[in-house]
Amino acid sequence: MDIPGLNNYTDYAAQADQVTSDKLRDQMQNAAKAEDDDALLDACKQFEAYLWEQVYKEMEKTTKLFGNDDEDEGYASNMTGLFKDEFIQKISEQTVDGGSNSLAQLLYEQAKRNYNL
Repeated sequence: MDIPGLNNYTDYAAQADQVTSDKLRDQMQNAAKAEDDDALLDACKQFEAYLWEQVYKEMEKTTKLFGNDDEDEGYASNMTGLFKDEFIQKISEQTVDGGSNSLAQLLYEQAKRNYNL
């Protein structure tokens, strides 16, 4: 079943993910070049949050396996999807704790070694 406008939404979401990942990569490179420890650690935390966001989105997709294919995909459903995406993004940011074993901390330490900071 083809839903009008859904392709535009999925294309937009894919482009937004690409822009986000490119932005994070640029922030990490710029922070490393500027030798700014706080900016580098912040970029690493943002990358980890982005990674968790992708994990949570994929986990959420698995719950749809048991859903009804005939569900109405109207305005209310689109708004629910928007709020769900924002919720996933916020919970992903909160998942990053910055502890000594976090991915962000490991990326930060590796970037410092690689760029001789």
